[in-house]
Amino acid sequence: MSAEQERALREAAVAVGVFGPPVSLTMALNPARYTNSFLPPVSQPMLNREPTPIKEDNSDNDEESIDVTNEEDEETPSGCGVSSSSGPVRPEPLTAGLYPTSAETVYETSARLLFMAVKWAKNLPSFASLPFRDQVILLEESWSELFLLNAIQWCMPLDVSSSPLFNPGEHAKNGHSAADVKILADTLLRFKAIHVDPAEFACLKAIVLFRAETRGLKDPSQIENLQDQAQVMLWQHCRTQLPGQVARFGRLLLMLPLLRIVPAVRIEAVFFQKTIGNTPMEKVLCDMYKN
Repeated sequence: MSAEQERALREAAVAVGVFGPPVSLTMALNPARYTNSFLPPVSQPMLNREPTPIKEDNSDNDEESIDVTNEEDEETPSGCGVSSSSGPVRPEPLTAGLYPTSAETVYETSARLLFMAVKWAKNLPSFASLPFRDQVILLEESWSELFLLNAIQWCMPLDVSSSPLFNPGEHAKNGHSAADVKILADTLLRFKAIHVDPAEFACLKAIVLFRAETRGLKDPSQIENLQDQAQVMLWQHCRTQLPGQVARFGRLLLMLPLLRIVPAVRIEAVFFQKTIGNTPMEKVLCDMYKN
């Protein structure tokens, strides 16, 4: 890699915080910190760092970095389609031990993945710097896609048949739409086929989260700038890490609409209805975020 390429990659990395300080993954996976009763208890290590506090009224700062990779530097098992050169992100996989076939565990795992997505967003410095109402709106708009990206990322080391989250038969016996789950399983296979790595997942999450066209935002221009930075980082990563795949950046962007084929309301019904009951998802997200 030339000096100019290294400089450009470093600038883009700083822009989206890929080399920012990691945040313990156990913080995001620890529902013990979430006090509402609908989250089943899960035995997880105590977190070693407090989450970034919510800022109710923040000034704009376009130069604030997007810390899109706030997981700890964990080793990833071989064979799961994760590039070893993808930067500091080394998330621990959801192995078969975390995927027993009971329906209750499927719901519990779904709750933890959503909890992880909310905590990931909360710990992005640029996200926390936005007006609080904008943070809430962006989360309400993107939660299902963030959840699916997390679920796909953690399921990638597993076969679909070994992952009850995306197993149509597992959900059919619980009265859920097999068609919806089949679509999600096909989406998992699409991501798995091109071996999306952790750095790419982090950038895709940021692109999904910072959606400036969302209605009701106070500062859409800043949010658009943050999404642009995330796209630049993804493009730079694809160009420098996988130079032989010239179409990879475009292919990754074109895969994002797959996450919206199944509407958020049906994602909620399939993965969360049993645990949250009649509680509105907006309240669930707000409670998770404020915790």
